[in-house]
Amino acid sequence: MKFYLVVYHPYQALIDINEQIKLAKPSLQAAWSIINDSFRTDLILVYPPHVIALASLFLSRVVDQGDLSELEAQQWFADLNVDVTDILQVVNDMVALYAGWRSYVESRMPNLVSRFISELAAVL
Repeated sequence: MKFYLVVYHPYQALIDINEQIKLAKPSLQAAWSIINDSFRTDLILVYPPHVIALASLFLSRVVDQGDLSELEAQQWFADLNVDVTDILQVVNDMVALYAGWRSYVESRMPNLVSRFISELAAVL
């Protein structure tokens, strides 16, 4: 079976957006880190790169208030020609990822895996 997969990364979209709005370096770094974390999910296969870049900007805006006022940030996002529900879905998926990381405890994993295997064996 042969296949050819092309994945466009959201980094270029983030750079292009940054050329327009001139983010402060901490905000840009936070958005870049959020994009890095998005590769641990299937978001890169589901959503276009510019949506992931915009969601990372939205999340970085929440984490680091940035240079724009609240009203200016709301207006900027409102003026975009992008489906806001897609951006919010990416944001929700990223927040769920971070929530999962927060509750992850390595020492509990062997017990959870063995319980999963026994429950699976009982069903089969």
